Amino acid sequence: MRLSYSSISTYETCPAKYRFQYEERLPTRRSPALAFGDSLHQALHRFHDRPVPVAPPLGELLEILDGVWVSDGYGTEAEEAAYRDHAGQVLAQYHRENADSYRIPAALEFRFSIEVEGVQLGGTIDRMDRIPGGGYEIIDYKTNRRLPPASVIERDLQLSVYWLAAREVWGIEPERLTLYYLLPGQRMTTSRTPRHADELRRRIAVVAERIEAGKFEPRENRLCDWCDFQALCPVFRHRYEREAGTDPSPRMAEVVDEWVELKREGRRVYQRLDELAGLVNAFCEEHGYRRLFASDGSAIERRAQHVTAPDEARVREILEPLGLWESVTAVDTARLNALIESRALPPDVEDALLASRQEVRTQHALYLRDPARVRR
Repeated sequence: MRLSYSSISTYETCPAKYRFQYEERLPTRRSPALAFGDSLHQALHRFHDRPVPVAPPLGELLEILDGVWVSDGYGTEAEEAAYRDHAGQVLAQYHRENADSYRIPAALEFRFSIEVEGVQLGGTIDRMDRIPGGGYEIIDYKTNRRLPPASVIERDLQLSVYWLAAREVWGIEPERLTLYYLLPGQRMTTSRTPRHADELRRRIAVVAERIEAGKFEPRENRLCDWCDFQALCPVFRHRYEREAGTDPSPRMAEVVDEWVELKREGRRVYQRLDELAGLVNAFCEEHGYRRLFASDGSAIERRAQHVTAPDEARVREILEPLGLWESVTAVDTARLNALIESRALPPDVEDALLASRQEVRTQHALYLRDPARVRR
């Protein structure tokens, strides 16, 4: 199996997208952002690929940009021109900030392939510099407009992969790992240790095992709106079929529409019931009523409900000496599922928790995702 930072990240974000992109190799669209990023990467590669430790002048760097500019992916000439002007501004800022400290890189656009837990892990390191006084720094260019939180950089998968590759290929452990955000012109630097490498190995092994087991379930996430494979995804496919008139059952479309409308009506009913209940309770409280009568003789009866919760420490103090404490403790399933789905756990821990489940039966509940309600 061959994996890379990109393919691992894709699988962890959405296994279904991994299948479409890397297993079935379905085509993807070029976008302005990708073309813009490719152009800047190629220009900076040429800028640093010199045999002398002297930076080329800004004019030469802008000529390099013209020579490597990627035009695919732009919708109009005006859009491409706007991106082209912006690229020139980004490179001018880069030149101002880096020309004086220019030096020959220790490595540039270095392609690597290493074996990790039986997987061929490949990638390309944008640049590695020698640090004055000793040591090395790996630098990767980014064209994101916003800087991520420092906590994201601390656990960034790509930097962990590059650190491990440097150790495996060159026998060095880089002191600095830097993501250079070109648009704001800021660096975010972190480091890694052998402990991080061990965590990465386990992470890669888990992804590889899931791929080999054919686990390609869709996982809805914040990037779904930009996915090239929505029309094929079980989560979104039906919407495309309805729009194209290829819905396999027009009658079922009517059933769906009716269910949605009834669900909305139920929400309106329950909301109005809550509003009326507030008025009824306030009125009864003010006048001392226990029961209010309707015109047909039916009535609303008001009953007190006392909600109590046991004092856990006191209950444990009572039951633990009797050996009964464990019999009354229980896992909060909803919280456990939320923790697993948050993707905040290491993959091996997540897998262990998933394996701990005992499936009694499979059932499916229906929920209404209402765009109008979300907009409000």
